[in-house]
Amino acid sequence: MANESTPASRSTSSKTLDITGDRDLGAQVESKVAEIAPSDEDGPSTLPHEEPANSPHTSSETLDLAMDVDLEAQLESGKVDEKTRGPPHGPSTLAHNDPAHPVNWSKSRKVLVTVVLCVWVLTLTYSSTAYVASIPTLMQRYHISEEVALLGVTFTVFGFSAGPLLFGPASELYGRRIVYSAAGLCYSAFSFAAAFAPNTASLLIFRFFVGFFGSAGMNNVPASIGDYTTLMERGLYSITYAIMAFGGPSLGPLVSAFIQHDAGWHWNFRVMAIFCTVLSIFVAFVPETHGPTLLKWRKAKAGNAPPPVKLSQIVAVLKVGLSRPLLYLFTEPVVMVVSFYFSILYGILYGFFEAFTVVYLEIRGFKTTSYGLTYIALGLGFVTAYILLATIGQQLYVKSTEESAAKGVPTPPEARLSLTYLGAVMSPISLFLFAWTAPFPHVHYIVPCIAEFLFSCSIMLIFTGFVPYLIDCYQMTSASALAAGLFSRALVGSIFPLFTLQMYHGITVQGATSLLAGISLLLAPIPFVFRAYGTTIRGRSKHITAQ
Repeated sequence: MANESTPASRSTSSKTLDITGDRDLGAQVESKVAEIAPSDEDGPSTLPHEEPANSPHTSSETLDLAMDVDLEAQLESGKVDEKTRGPPHGPSTLAHNDPAHPVNWSKSRKVLVTVVLCVWVLTLTYSSTAYVASIPTLMQRYHISEEVALLGVTFTVFGFSAGPLLFGPASELYGRRIVYSAAGLCYSAFSFAAAFAPNTASLLIFRFFVGFFGSAGMNNVPASIGDYTTLMERGLYSITYAIMAFGGPSLGPLVSAFIQHDAGWHWNFRVMAIFCTVLSIFVAFVPETHGPTLLKWRKAKAGNAPPPVKLSQIVAVLKVGLSRPLLYLFTEPVVMVVSFYFSILYGILYGFFEAFTVVYLEIRGFKTTSYGLTYIALGLGFVTAYILLATIGQQLYVKSTEESAAKGVPTPPEARLSLTYLGAVMSPISLFLFAWTAPFPHVHYIVPCIAEFLFSCSIMLIFTGFVPYLIDCYQMTSASALAAGLFSRALVGSIFPLFTLQMYHGITVQGATSLLAGISLLLAPIPFVFRAYGTTIRGRSKHITAQ
């Protein structure tokens, strides 16, 4: 691919699944720090336009990054028009036909990397709910109430919300691998620390940092998948991420109930720590996938490394990069709507978990281990959704790409949402079914288990549609878009466990679950809104790459 391209060639490259630049001027700042002294020997780039190596703008050793920050502010205020500042572009990256580009990896290598990264995500989601099995023992050991003990879940999920604001942009500035390695080391250390916490305060602090550092995988793995997959492949690999991200909360209570019963709380916590440590070691060997970082390494190896960067330049880059998730969350219509939907559904998911202890332990009188087995229904729902997405969902996406190719236009990101519509309808139905069958012992327990099955299947269909949707929309800065979504949904998810147990006791299982079902019903039209007005909504977003 040539370094220079016309608008026509940019259109062609989008049709052939090339990654194009991003309109985000924050990304321009990032690019300039990595390319203070580029030369015409630097290799291919996907920049829409690239200036000559002797250009004063690109060869200056003292780039004033504040100018770019100021330019972004002027653009926001309307002083600088999109047309007057030239074509949009983002950080330069490897071309798709470059053999070193991760998109050209073998299928076996892509599968192996995906499995390692996604199982690493599973270790975090597993530990977020495996903790619950030890709550009665923790109450006795630390002499605390059930509400205080539940804060161990809240603090972990709250860590999910804080971590992405750092790790998402950091992976776009410095690459995925270094972020994974550093976060994995701390994630493992705090997991072991929680297993030996001397008091309640230290336990809650350690649990927060488990969520904080573990969120590096939770947030960045979808972006990594976007790095090394084509649009056609991305859906299948994203399904693997989703089943690990949402399968963990159902696997946690199932396995930990037996560990807690047979070996005690210390071993329950140690299993979490060992699980995450082993996977963190594997993740440290995962190769770099971030295109701009790989290009920067190539330049350094060729002797074209940039001169030392001044502290003021680093601060300017970090200011733009770290603020990007919040900028997206409050200014990008696509991210705002998707994050709002994710947040409420995530809160409902964690609130729904609180109903199980009330229904199966208090009302139906199940034993602890038997209660844990009810989570199999949730797991089966996730697996069923996986099968639906990998078969019917993928076929529908292929059909959409063929129709778009026949019309000579790129495949719209909304093609990812084909089964999301089914999930949006199924979610409130499943909650209503659980509400009016679960708390009545004369109704066989298989009926509320079917409701759990339908609910987990619906959640999987919804999230697995919108995660690759965001990746397709934002491409080079998808980690920041995903960070905005994870921040908001984890923040809401961390709050729900604080009051849902009291809600289930106060207004009964029927009332509380019906309330969650009603909220889910109000949100159900959102995917259909994207189907009808997706192009218009994306048109109002300044940082979207997809057209």
